Amino acid sequence: MTHASWPHRLAALAVTTVALALLRAGSLVPLRATAAGDSVLRLSWSARPERIEQCRRLTNAELAERPQHMRLRWECEGRFARYLLTVTIDGQVLAADTVHGGGLRHDRPMHLFREYAVAPGQRRLGIRLRRIDANVRPDSTSDQTAAGAAAADRETREAQERRVRRAEALPEVVALDTLLTVASQRVALVSYASGQQKFVLRTHD
Repeated sequence: MTHASWPHRLAALAVTTVALALLRAGSLVPLRATAAGDSVLRLSWSARPERIEQCRRLTNAELAERPQHMRLRWECEGRFARYLLTVTIDGQVLAADTVHGGGLRHDRPMHLFREYAVAPGQRRLGIRLRRIDANVRPDSTSDQTAAGAAAADRETREAQERRVRRAEALPEVVALDTLLTVASQRVALVSYASGQQKFVLRTHD
């Protein structure tokens, strides 16, 4: 690591820290005055997008051109997923937006903060966060390598690392469909529980 990289790392750490602090503070901010006594639906969460891998099965000729320690049957390239966020109240669409992780490559956690005016009373609330990008992964373990046990062990480790990353990231779909009762000039807060991989709804007086 060069000394020149430290300022960039420190700047990235500072930006991430500030973003998390603002997100946390925003989720606790009391409701400001709204038109005609409306309430507010507030979405506030931080979550890590899934890494999407596009995998291609190499031919025997391609494998023969690779060094022996790199002869894996599957070649994968990765990026981080985009998600479609849909918010509905009583069947009416309030938002249908594409969201992604932070940073230039969208590989940082997704820090989301949105507010929508909602008429007080009992409402049917629907929130759906669906991954747009699809993975193309190996579907067989019987013919993954042409370089013997060492390459097979390496591929097994890589597959395990991918499974761990997926377990820590947003799933393909997170959805909430429930009745919401909120009084005038109050806040209904929807956050994301990463350990349970689900949305959590709370109302604030």
